[in-house]
Amino acid sequence: MTETTLRPWLDRAWDEHPTATQRIADELIARAATLPADDDGAEAVRLAEHVMLAHLADPATMRRFLAPLPPGEALAASVARASWALAVIDGEPEPDVPDSARWRGLLSVVVVDVARGQIERARRRLLAEEDAAAAHPDNGAQRGYATTANNVAQDLRLGPRGDAARDALMIEAALLARRAWARAGTWMHTERADYQLAMCHAVLGQGEQAVPYADACLARCEAEGAEPSERFFAHECCVHAQRAAGDTAKAAAHRERMAVLLDEVSDPAMKTWCSDTLATT
Repeated sequence: MTETTLRPWLDRAWDEHPTATQRIADELIARAATLPADDDGAEAVRLAEHVMLAHLADPATMRRFLAPLPPGEALAASVARASWALAVIDGEPEPDVPDSARWRGLLSVVVVDVARGQIERARRRLLAEEDAAAAHPDNGAQRGYATTANNVAQDLRLGPRGDAARDALMIEAALLARRAWARAGTWMHTERADYQLAMCHAVLGQGEQAVPYADACLARCEAEGAEPSERFFAHECCVHAQRAAGDTAKAAAHRERMAVLLDEVSDPAMKTWCSDTLATT
């Protein structure tokens, strides 16, 4: 598969995978043996890990994908990360990989644990790495860990409700991400961590806890002169937080600000995303 045909497919696959997960997994399997040994091929391996482990929690399919991959240095790092995750999931000896790869691959491990109902094991795996990540000299590795914590929280937030252990892990992961981003990230990372915390508490109906994080998210955006789309989503989390707190008037005021800011978003793709978000908020 040449780069010119793979690149457009990758762009579509990333857009479509949340609603066409199995189809994208099947198409990745079909492409595996002919993936180019270049950056696009490496991205396809990362997409496969995301789809087959983080979405489908299906290690067997991930192994089927990896088996026919062509050799190539460009693919090696992505393959090593996925192989490490599979080894941990299946209780096999762990291959030696850099901490940055291990902490990004940890997302797949934790999500599969959760899908198998092993919530406490997922929790232990995630929190056990915090001190090492905090002390790591490589900012990229620290950010990899922060990203994983955030994505665990988001995955649980967008998933089913009604399991107290899952809900507790969601909040714990969001708090963990907030601490990690405060150490390793920019103001925007921290602001988005506050967004995540506000949304996680709001989805549980915990308005009293959600509102301070939502307010902090919006205040940081305003203090930093954030672009309209960033402020749009800050107001979105304020809507959800205020609704959870029972203040419909404040929620409505924040939604009105979302509508105003939507008109100021210039990028077409971002504008569509914001428009879709407003329609469901």
